Formats: sequence, C-alpha cells, structure tokens
Amino acid sequence: MTLSQISARMGALAAAAALSATLLFAAPQAHAATNNSYYKAELAQPTTAKPELLRSVYVKCEGKSCRAPIASTAPKNMCVSISREFGAVTAFTAGERVFTAEEIAACNGDNAKAVAKN
Repeated sequence: MTLSQISARMGALAAAAALSATLLFAAPQAHAATNNSYYKAELAQPTTAKPELLRSVYVKCEGKSCRAPIASTAPKNMCVSISREFGAVTAFTAGERVFTAEEIAACNGDNAKAVAKN
C-alpha cells in the first residue's frame, strides 16, 4: 500500500467520523427543538412559577399556559403532576390526544373544585 492510498483512506475515515459525530449530536437536538410542546396544559389561574422538573422533563408555564416535551410517562401522570405543581388544569393535550372533561377532572383530583368555581 502506498502513502497516497493510506492518506486517502484516512481522509475517508476522518470524514465518516465527522459525519457520524454530527448526526449523533445534532439530530437529537433538532428533534428536541421541534418536540418542545408535546404536553400542553391550560391552567385555571395564571402562575408565575419557574420551570419545574416533572416526570423527567422541564415544564414551563407562562400565565395560564404550560408546555413540556415528551416524557416516558403516561399522559395522565403528566397531567396530574402539572395540576399538583402549578394548579388546576382546564385543558390538556398530549400530542394529538385531547383530554375529555372527565379525564381533566381526574387529573385535578382535589383541584377539581377550583376549576368548577371558574
């Protein structure tokens, strides 16, 4: 094998490694950026709470709206966690799934009375 053949192979190997590293680190970040609002909740009362780590993801609320990326938890569990941390939930979606009034009442538990008053 000549020096030019070795150089060509090393160059190809370096290019493949660079491409692999780019895909390994950039692709998940791009996916996370587009997936930042899988869970969406509307609260009965506005909140000024800071983002909170719930069910392994940060939930960010502004006013009455809360958003969070997808987590490895059941949507009902995320709804319950948001209700407990930020207050009564009046609407909740997980991806394309829209919770019914009964599901939202179950999420709120003790907070259900606060929703009924509003």
